[in-house]
Amino acid sequence: MSKDWEKFFEQGNDAFEKGNLQQAESYFKAALADAEKQGDELGTANCSERLGELLFELERYEEAEPHFKKTLAVRDKLLKPHDDLVVAALNNLSALYFFQGNHEKAESPCKRLTEIYEQALGADNPEVATSVNNLALIYAAQGKNRLAEELFKRALDVKEKALGRSHPEVGDILHNLANVYWSQDRFVEAEPLLTEAVTILSDTIGDDHSDLMPVLVNLAAVCQANGHHKAASGHLEKLLGVNEIALGPNHPEVVACITNLAGSHLFEGRFADAERLYKRALSIRERALGRHSAEVAEILASIAFVHQSDNKYLLAENLYKEALSITEAARSTESPEVEARLWDLACLYHNHNRYQKAEPYWKKLMELRERKLGMVHPDTQACIDSLIICYLQQTKYKEAEALLKQLTELREMNLGLDHPDVAACLHYLAEIMRFDGRYDLAEKNYKRALDIRTKCLGPNHPDVARSLDGYADLLSATYREAEAEHMRVCAQAILKAGA
Repeated sequence: MSKDWEKFFEQGNDAFEKGNLQQAESYFKAALADAEKQGDELGTANCSERLGELLFELERYEEAEPHFKKTLAVRDKLLKPHDDLVVAALNNLSALYFFQGNHEKAESPCKRLTEIYEQALGADNPEVATSVNNLALIYAAQGKNRLAEELFKRALDVKEKALGRSHPEVGDILHNLANVYWSQDRFVEAEPLLTEAVTILSDTIGDDHSDLMPVLVNLAAVCQANGHHKAASGHLEKLLGVNEIALGPNHPEVVACITNLAGSHLFEGRFADAERLYKRALSIRERALGRHSAEVAEILASIAFVHQSDNKYLLAENLYKEALSITEAARSTESPEVEARLWDLACLYHNHNRYQKAEPYWKKLMELRERKLGMVHPDTQACIDSLIICYLQQTKYKEAEALLKQLTELREMNLGLDHPDVAACLHYLAEIMRFDGRYDLAEKNYKRALDIRTKCLGPNHPDVARSLDGYADLLSATYREAEAEHMRVCAQAILKAGA
């Protein structure tokens, strides 16, 4: 029987190797059609596999999937479970699902592969460890951290025994295990693993290899989380050097490295160094995008934050305003970038007791978040809290009371009648009513706030002391001095014990 499919198959392989992918696809499709016509099942599987691999290369994953599934089904039917062609089909299908982000589907073929390798090669073979590592990556991607950690440790042990501690494959697994710890906020455990991974990979694949970059990024982030800001800056400086050589000094990823390093210097208190780096990033962005882009505005806001941190408030204010103006022109009013710039100015004014200036920005933020998230969302309520404080500090009690009543109802409905956040609203309502001479209503709210705070936070919490102090002032105003003095003594004792 003629096997014309083999001729098409070879022509397809030749075109594939030469990079003529469109031509290769035509040949593989012709080979597949001919093999199917002749009833050659294994030939059909081979052609389907090769066509799937081409489609995978072109990132046409949905088209590749049925070809890989068909290949596996035929080989499972006709070949032994441990046959190399079955292994190849499982590898392809597992990789396809992993790259698609369909980790649940990737799990089954990867588990089969691992079992095949274990039976054929023994549990301590490095190839088995590679498959175990791949299965662990799939578990990690699904958030199955306990299983992922267990398998990464097993793969690490096998690879280290077979290849030595200083092998790059050992470095890769250390990185993978550290990422599992990082995903669980186990930063103290992650940092030494990433440090060792960087050392191993630097020594074996070179300081400028692209595989080193994600490890440096993660190590710098973990160092920051652990408060090791000087070490983080060192890793980011190294990463910046690698990216500058690999990508050129004006590449967007280089700009990201510059801003990350600037942020790290800011954590260290190295304000001049942070400002210098942010200005370098600003210059690159401005040349590429112009002054009036949201990306430029973001860097302006970062420079403003450096000035704010260095107590240069006027410089900070002017840059924040410019950043907001640019962003409002470049983005929609509902965009996260506009929201961030409003937040910058609201916090700048609020944190320096300029409540009249802060008020309109908190209002805008509250309205924006109410439209996007609803009143129940914590981010919206955080703005309401800040706006209430602005009103109180400006003695705008009427406005503060209206918002507090609205916030109290929301929190009672969503958090329950006895939640500490409800008590905070009641306390401030009581304060307003006391200032306004509505003593009966004020006393009712003080009592309820005290009851909730004592029950939820314990009798010795500072918030209990604050409510006792406010209630004492009410008692004094209504000529109950003995009771007031008792409450003040209790409040002072709580605060003294907690000092």
